[in-house]
Amino acid sequence: VLVDYYRPVDELLNIASVEGFSQEKTKGEVYLLSLDRMRIINCFSSEATERDYLLSDKIYTVDEPFDTDRLFSVMRTVRRKIPEDLWVIWTFLTLTDLSVGVSEEEISRFIRRALRLHKQYGDIAFYLLNMDAHSKRFLAVITQLMDIVINFKVEETESKLRNYLQVTKGVFLTDSTKLHYEVDERGKLILF
Repeated sequence: VLVDYYRPVDELLNIASVEGFSQEKTKGEVYLLSLDRMRIINCFSSEATERDYLLSDKIYTVDEPFDTDRLFSVMRTVRRKIPEDLWVIWTFLTLTDLSVGVSEEEISRFIRRALRLHKQYGDIAFYLLNMDAHSKRFLAVITQLMDIVINFKVEETESKLRNYLQVTKGVFLTDSTKLHYEVDERGKLILF
């Protein structure tokens, strides 16, 4: 399930290269999209398109995107429509975009509720945020709630800049691993 504050759902679907997406052109400019096992919660705009109506069982729009109670209700509705014996991967793009219209305290309350929902079903969830855009107090709360925190970082060496992931496990952030990575010409991520 993709919860998207990042871009309009039509743009997302048009550029998506996720395996399982397929487009079939029908009359006019309407596309029927087969999302297979993917669901999208569109928080960018409340305007429904003809495509959204065709995919009403796959695309959900939040009427009031900065109402965290409404957002949580939509997330719970989507999860209830998926069989309980299937585990789900949630990707939330992004908490930083949500914070444009919602206070950090309200986001903290929302995250607690959302994580309880994920744990109830045994789901995996990724919540993305720009750590530099938030207060230290908010980051402390978020990192305490998460099982694993992954920071995308850059270090300067004598010859070049090297990208790496700082992976920290556990509530008290005691076990930490540094994973260097590169992206090859095909866009594949290589860890070393």
